[in-house]
Amino acid sequence: MKNPFYYLRNFVFTRCFTPHKFLNLIRATIEYETKRDVLASRPYYLVLDPCNCCILKCPLCPTGRGDDGRTKGLMSFDHYRGIVDELKDSLYEIYLFNWGEPLLNKDIFRMIRYARDNRIRTRLSSNLNHFAPGFAREIVSSGLDHLVISLDGTSQQSYEIYRRGGSFAKVVNAVKQIVSEKTRQHSTTPRLIWQFLVMRHNENELAAARALARELDVDELAFTGVRTDTAKWIFQTDEEKIEGGKQWLPQNDKLSRFDYRKKCKTIRTTTCKFLWSMPAINPNGSVSPCCAVFPERYDFGNVLEQGFASIWNNDKFVAARRAVRGKACGVPTVCVTCAKNGFV
Repeated sequence: MKNPFYYLRNFVFTRCFTPHKFLNLIRATIEYETKRDVLASRPYYLVLDPCNCCILKCPLCPTGRGDDGRTKGLMSFDHYRGIVDELKDSLYEIYLFNWGEPLLNKDIFRMIRYARDNRIRTRLSSNLNHFAPGFAREIVSSGLDHLVISLDGTSQQSYEIYRRGGSFAKVVNAVKQIVSEKTRQHSTTPRLIWQFLVMRHNENELAAARALARELDVDELAFTGVRTDTAKWIFQTDEEKIEGGKQWLPQNDKLSRFDYRKKCKTIRTTTCKFLWSMPAINPNGSVSPCCAVFPERYDFGNVLEQGFASIWNNDKFVAARRAVRGKACGVPTVCVTCAKNGFV
């Protein structure tokens, strides 16, 4: 269990706090620590994907490649509201992204506001290539808490190697507009996090990125190791990940998730926590055990057809929780494979 100050800082002394939410959080933490299979608690984080379509063609992303396997579409506001209404008494934060570009959903700012009005934090991740007039004002005024900006390079030449079809200048201009709008509205939110995926073609640009981050006045610059193929991540051994993504992985091992000398990543000593705290709901309502499951055939149910409560402790969720603990689970789930390969 984490230090008590972690809970005070992130859950108690926040605008999202309610006694009911906090009691649920404590119960969920105890159930995770004691590895309960059937839960009395509900998730306190949620991945809720408003759109799994995108205008970019990133080669390691199944959406960018146009892979089949998951129903494409946008979540309607009415469906979103129904899901939030069922879970709002336990949720501290909603991640409004997963397999696509959330700003393509015309209701995205309405969704953010609805979460804010229900005392739920929101986090968005965007490549900012779809950025219509007025978006900067809406992003700030909607009450969005965190905006993760996907920008992997410091020039168009390096940026477009991975973000195929994207415009470096458009992203930089969008960031400038948001920063300016925050000043105009006297707002400290959203916190702007520049996420820079470190790859072979841009690993020499880290110093330039730091300089540009200062110039743009973002709140945080996060250098992140590329995951190789995100659709296959939980299904591959470390050796398969390295072989399949070797053209993208940095030559400097320290900048990668992998150490070429050992040919493996550090295997976690703890089990998955998503099954106790943070499931993923897709635009068509299909519920995944976590955000890393791309093929829809591995999902555990559909919240629009069954309601979340009937899914959270169904046979598949219970079996998955047993599987990640190394126990006999009876019902086969994708989590067996993920645990075998060292977890996400």
